[in-house]
Amino acid sequence: MVDTVVISTLYFISVFQLILQAGVVFYAYRVTKLTGSFRAWTLIIAAFTLLTIRNVVSLFLSLSLPADQLAALIDSVGPVTLILSSAVNIAAGIALFLGMFGLVKRFENQSKAPQ
Repeated sequence: MVDTVVISTLYFISVFQLILQAGVVFYAYRVTKLTGSFRAWTLIIAAFTLLTIRNVVSLFLSLSLPADQLAALIDSVGPVTLILSSAVNIAAGIALFLGMFGLVKRFENQSKAPQ
C-alpha cells in the first residue's frame, strides 16, 4: 500500500508545478505587453496556457479518485519513478519560469534605457 507521505508529496509537486506554470503564463503575457504580439509568440503563450489547464484538470481528476484506486495507480508505476519524473518536471518548470522572468526583466530594462 502507498504511504500517505508519497501521496502528499505527489500532490505538493502537482500544486508547485501549477504555480510555476501560472507564473510562466503571467510572465509570457507581460513579455507580450512589452514587445508586442505576433503569431509565433501568441501560439507559445496559448501552448503554455493549455498545458496549465491540462495540469489543473489532471490534479482535480486525481483528487477525485478514491484512495484505493489512487494507491493502485501509484503502485503500478512505482512511487520512486513517479517522484523522480515529477522532479524532472519541476526542474523544467523552474527553468522555464526563470527564463520567462528573465525575459521580462531584460525587455523592461531595454524599454527604460535612454534613447
